[in-house]
Amino acid sequence: MTTGCKVWLWLVFVLNLISLLGGLIAIIGNPILGILIVVTEIAIVAGAAMLLFNRKKIGFYVIVGAAVVAFVLNLISGAGLISSLISVICLPGITYLFVSKNSGIFY
Repeated sequence: MTTGCKVWLWLVFVLNLISLLGGLIAIIGNPILGILIVVTEIAIVAGAAMLLFNRKKIGFYVIVGAAVVAFVLNLISGAGLISSLISVICLPGITYLFVSKNSGIFY
């Protein structure tokens, strides 16, 4: 696994842990949406951990699935369509570019 891939996965891991804390705060305002946000963030963190520590291909698919759920949650919570599209394309896209390059996970 390349250094760039490790750095990207650590960023995904840490930033989504921070976002998870924001989801815990969101539970106060809207419990159902907050719980869905927390579950989605846990899935992204778990997917990044699977890729980072176990180098399992399923981690990538967990990230893709969680990104799609996050896209729907962003639209429900009132985030803009453009920013939601960017997030659903960039997270899996950049992860795929890094993971597929010289890592052997997808071969």
